[in-house]
Amino acid sequence: MNILFSIVIPTYNRAHLLEKTIDTVLAQSYTNFELLIVDDGSKDDTETVVKKIIKEKKEFKITYIHQKNSERAAARNNGLKSAVGNYVLFFDSDDTLYRNHLEVAKESILEKKMPEFIHLRYDIKNEIGQITKEGPIYHHSPNKELIFGNFLSCNGIFIRKDIALENQFNEDRKLSAMEDWELWLRLCSKYPLHYINTITSSIIDHNERSVVLTSKEPLIDRGKAIINYITNNKIVTEYYKKDISKFKSSCHSYIALHLSLTGKYKKEALKYLFTGFIEWPASLFHRRSFAIIKHLF
Repeated sequence: MNILFSIVIPTYNRAHLLEKTIDTVLAQSYTNFELLIVDDGSKDDTETVVKKIIKEKKEFKITYIHQKNSERAAARNNGLKSAVGNYVLFFDSDDTLYRNHLEVAKESILEKKMPEFIHLRYDIKNEIGQITKEGPIYHHSPNKELIFGNFLSCNGIFIRKDIALENQFNEDRKLSAMEDWELWLRLCSKYPLHYINTITSSIIDHNERSVVLTSKEPLIDRGKAIINYITNNKIVTEYYKKDISKFKSSCHSYIALHLSLTGKYKKEALKYLFTGFIEWPASLFHRRSFAIIKHLF
């Protein structure tokens, strides 16, 4: 089967990074794909950059979509509605692909007989291209493990289009930067995640990443929002059952970690670290807790 992939890239003021990302998409060894760039109301020259690429490279696989600023979840859903592929990939505009990304995805999808969704492994690089970390390895479906924290890369998830349309991203802006984890949990509560250990993409760790720039209030709102949505979803809570307390603990320790990294909110960081400990006492011995304590003291 000649699978068509729809690659949706939401972007906001990333014109200086976007071209490199697009180039790695166009360089794929498997070429049956469309690329939808969803500009989330950028104020830089994103539109100019994309249209220049289309014109100079005569790349008619690229579609440029402009929307008023509504955050990534809305941009991804917007791209999904225009997609015509069998599978949809939501790729971040500041990351890169290896040439075999779509090829491995196609082979894995055919081998698994058109599953609901799959995930390809990734590495993390610094700004000068050095690999600093790699995604975890699993030889089973890690659905249950996902409740403890988001170890999946949005770049590595391929969702069958009918499933994607039925399970779209939550567009609540308070959830921004955790909207992907919230969706993965919903999907994992319904379908097995086929985890492929081949590394095919890179997350680029740089100072402009949204998770780095988030201030205190949005960070806290984000944690509260995902707890609210997950704990009020009967399908998800039934699937994860007793692990929901560990999920809430993980969310609170996530808030504590990022507050501690700023060096400015020690009291608040301790509060959320303690809340996480009350919900799941064993979290005190988790690596993240040690990192929080290290940054605080």
